[in-house]
Amino acid sequence: MGDALTVRPGGTGLAYRNEAPADRDRHGVLWARLTEAPGVGRPDFRALHSYRQRHAMFHLLCQVCGGPASRTSRGVLFLIQRPGPAEVLAGWPEGVLSTKPPVCEPCVALAVRHCPHLTNPLALRVRKPRVWGVFGGLFSLTPGGLLAQSQTDDYLPYGSPAARWFLASQLVIELTRCSEVTGVPR
Repeated sequence: MGDALTVRPGGTGLAYRNEAPADRDRHGVLWARLTEAPGVGRPDFRALHSYRQRHAMFHLLCQVCGGPASRTSRGVLFLIQRPGPAEVLAGWPEGVLSTKPPVCEPCVALAVRHCPHLTNPLALRVRKPRVWGVFGGLFSLTPGGLLAQSQTDDYLPYGSPAARWFLASQLVIELTRCSEVTGVPR
């Protein structure tokens, strides 16, 4: 029960009962705890391990093999889901938010084949990937003083006052200075 969430003293936000400094990032956001067992079990391509995802994003490592992501003079290689026509905003894909780490060229086909989030993949070279915020769940206090989690997960920019009540599960990167890569394997 050590991973149980609670309210910080004084009711100032979310915390773990036995919180350690490593449970929060440098912005003070609380992160979901997951079991670490590298090399045990089978990969689950539907979900990313929060620590490994964050590590891969910060260090621009391949989401599949964990090695360096492909980098050229055009930028780092990212795979994103191509949006439907109604979802494309002016300037897209510039400024799109991504929770998926970059990829190395040898792992592109594997990622496209196994990742359920890439049914219509688009490969981008990104010259300026920028840490934007986090993805996860917002909590609040009920009138009875209990913690309640929102029904849907959402994006939260760093610096938001809501961060005190947020449990992060993924780091969010803003993709800027993008150029499309043609010929993504399917």
